[in-house]
Amino acid sequence: MEKLFNYIGKIATIISIIGGCVAIYFAFHEKEVKLDIQTICAEHLTTNAPQPGLSVKYYYNDTLEVYNLWKMQWVIRNTGEKTIIGTGNNSQLLTPSLPLNFDQSVNILSIDITNSNNNAVLKNGHIWFQQWRKGEYIEVTAFIESVKCPTLAINDRDLIDSEISYSEYTPDATIGKKSIVEYLPHWCNNTLQVIYYIIVTLIFITCLILLFTSNNDKSTKIATVILLLFMLIPLLWLIRI
Repeated sequence: MEKLFNYIGKIATIISIIGGCVAIYFAFHEKEVKLDIQTICAEHLTTNAPQPGLSVKYYYNDTLEVYNLWKMQWVIRNTGEKTIIGTGNNSQLLTPSLPLNFDQSVNILSIDITNSNNNAVLKNGHIWFQQWRKGEYIEVTAFIESVKCPTLAINDRDLIDSEISYSEYTPDATIGKKSIVEYLPHWCNNTLQVIYYIIVTLIFITCLILLFTSNNDKSTKIATVILLLFMLIPLLWLIRI
């Protein structure tokens, strides 16, 4: 048993050194620009099934006849740790505004935005803004004529060193709630994850060495097996069947 504690002490020392290096790296690592585009509504407004001897016509604003009309809503959220600057010498945009990209085959009848930062405006399919802080969003609402469900995209080449992700809205009972780690700075969150993985890996390797070392007493091996079993318990939440 004493050898086991000696191993754990050495592991703790190694982890402290590695953890310190990782914390310094993430603390001074340049924050990334990240946007997530989430589809929250995709409603096909002209979906009535045809009936024999019955014809239906749809008119947008009572004037323009439409055949495949969609009501689309997207939320574009700044999910990175960095405030996106849209004007001035420090702008992360390669052009004066951020273009919204749609399929070339669609016909956009109307498009508008609402936003949480109160300074973004939409002009000719481009978003103009001064600052876009972490967590702030822009909601895009559009009526589009298209044979298939329209998609909205942002080219990551329009933002310097950016990452664009896409997701679908799914109702969640925990919406609006955050886990404890989400209140921590991004670099601290990443550091804790790295340290945790290192701890688990080193302890697992140490336990295997102790388990298959012939000169260990019976109590040490029993303690090692118990420790291994406790380490495997989280797999119950990770493995899906």
